[in-house]
Amino acid sequence: MKRMSLVAVSALLAMTLSALSGLAVPAYAQSKLHVVATTTQAADAVRVVGGALVELSALMGAGVDPHLYKPTESDIAAMNQAQMVVYSGLHLEGQFDQVFKALSERGITIYALAQPVLDGGYVMDAVGSAGTHDPHFWFDPRNWQLAILGLAEALGKVDPANAAAYKANATAYAEQLDRLFAWATQAMNAIPAAQRTLITSHDAFQYFATAFGWKVEAIQGISTAAEASVADVQAIAAYIIANKIPVIFVESSVPKTTINAVIEAVRAGGSEVRLGLRELYSDAMGAPDEFGGTYIGMFAHNVATIVRSFGVELPAWPDRLMPALPGELLKYPLQLPFSMRGGVGD
Repeated sequence: MKRMSLVAVSALLAMTLSALSGLAVPAYAQSKLHVVATTTQAADAVRVVGGALVELSALMGAGVDPHLYKPTESDIAAMNQAQMVVYSGLHLEGQFDQVFKALSERGITIYALAQPVLDGGYVMDAVGSAGTHDPHFWFDPRNWQLAILGLAEALGKVDPANAAAYKANATAYAEQLDRLFAWATQAMNAIPAAQRTLITSHDAFQYFATAFGWKVEAIQGISTAAEASVADVQAIAAYIIANKIPVIFVESSVPKTTINAVIEAVRAGGSEVRLGLRELYSDAMGAPDEFGGTYIGMFAHNVATIVRSFGVELPAWPDRLMPALPGELLKYPLQLPFSMRGGVGD
């Protein structure tokens, strides 16, 4: 569907809300709590906490970049008919601000998953941008615990009859996140300390790196809206060469052009760098029916990809942590040096 400018969105919002204002509440909203979620992470959170008690409509699909996504006419219609809209927050969905304001004025509950993380003082500033929040808070599972527990409380306020069920679901899932964090910590600590630097396309992994005591260097900033400059590419290439970084990573929701440029710049500097075995999930997860389509699966996929790309074995997957880790993430397929083959997508 064709995307629109913010001016067009504002005009469309006014017309759509006016046209829908007289409609009856949908039948499904009378038996279940109707919730709309913006990002793939937000949708998974609602599935986990709401379960069968919630009728979920997800706006963004697998691989969609929320920094750039603009709400469509059907998105606005869906949110207008919801009882609650759950979004990530910290301006990750920057194109939605006017829509959220208008919907809130109509009595629809608008809830940011980042709010309890912000209230707890765990939100980080973007690198080099004091006062600008880094919106990728979910990459620390301890932050995601806060988000999940906060969502349960918010759902319970809108649907008091099922508040206890939402709380129970969130509490059980928080225990799963404890297991995930313990496993990930053991895995990430297996990399030699001198090599613990994560090189990625854009700066989505500051929370992830901090959680495990790693460094992170990115070609772009926290948003994918601006393209990396030649100077950005050269700076990262020089860092890789100087620090003997063996591997860099590309993300599923970010164009691969800049990563290819870095690889070529490293070659031009007389060195080599490997590409990670798989793409990392950053701003978007996989499809709901895939391992990477759940928060636990997405996070485990990233950890497994990083650790195996460094040639290190993974620790055993916890017995009570679901979904189970696919065997394919344990493998370390043969990779030819980049001097013998092309870059990403060749």
